[in-house]
This record gives sequence, C-alpha cells and structure tokens, in this order.
Amino acid sequence: MKEARNPTPAAWKRGSLSYGFRLTLGTAKKMLEAGEKEAKKQAVPVSIAISDAGGNLVAFSRMDNAALFSVQIALDKAFTTVFGKMPTGSFASQYCAGGLVPLFFHERWITFPGGFPLIKNGVILGGIGVSGGIMEDVYVAKAALEAGGFQLDEVNAAIATTIGGAPVPPRIRRTSESHTRHNSRRPRG
Repeated sequence: MKEARNPTPAAWKRGSLSYGFRLTLGTAKKMLEAGEKEAKKQAVPVSIAISDAGGNLVAFSRMDNAALFSVQIALDKAFTTVFGKMPTGSFASQYCAGGLVPLFFHERWITFPGGFPLIKNGVILGGIGVSGGIMEDVYVAKAALEAGGFQLDEVNAAIATTIGGAPVPPRIRRTSESHTRHNSRRPRG
C-alpha cells in the first residue's frame, strides 16, 4: 500500500514555533507608520491590522480611501497568520488542492497574501494583516515587519515568488530562473 503524503505544515509540527506575549503598542504603532509610508509609495490605500499572539487586535489603521472590504480582510489576515503559524498566502495551494478542507474553514480564515506572523527569536508574538492591494499588501507588510524588528524570511520568500507583482507557479518560476541565469552569461554590448 502506498503511503499518503503528509500534508501537515512544518509550522504546525511539535516544537516548531511557540507563542510569546511581548508585543507592545509602541512597536505596533511604529509598524503602522512604516506600513502606511510604504502604501503611499506603492500608491495603494490599505488597512493594516496588528494582532497579539492570541489573534486579538493591538493596533489598526485604515488609510483614507482604502476599500471598505479591506478592513475585515486585514483583521482576518492577522488572525489567520497567528492561528496558522504561517503566512496567509501559504494556505492557498493547500486549500486549492483540498488538503485543508477537512480541518477548516473558520469564517475568519483567509488564504490571500498579505498576512504574516510576527516572529522574533523563533517565537510568534502576533500577526500582521494588510489589505487593499494584491502584492502591494506584501510590500507594506515587509516595511512594517522591518520597522518592528521582526523576521523577514517569509515575506522575502513571498516577494521572491512573484514576477511583476503576480504570483508565479513553481514550474514557470524554474523556467524563468534558468532563463535569467542563461542571459546573465551573455556578453553585453
């Protein structure tokens, strides 16, 4: 009998990440400020939600003219990333493949990119959810994470898997990467 592939995300396995409770309002405010600055640079008004390790709101900002839907989606992204222990966009492929259906779906669970756990020294202190754009949400989250001094590995990975702001399927990503390597060897002139 063929053994089934284990769909359990690494972040859920025992000892992978623990929760902590040291996220301050001061840090959250710095993150909101940096996120808003990046959203202005991206020219997309957004809503930004920052939650603690229990998924409870610590700080929130809705920029002028941000879409009304962005309020609830930002809140739900912050909730999802804390409870799921991983970026919200990471759930999309598992959900589409049917791997999460038996476990979920909680009415607040979001699979759109733009939600990231606030990780420092291997401990989740909370989550951030950004909504109002598509890939702009990821760049806004990165600026906020950086301002708060949180781990950037997951947000950098999300950015690395895009071309021109659109998610790139793994098969195309490999082709694009080999094309880039091939072109970098050509003489310029």
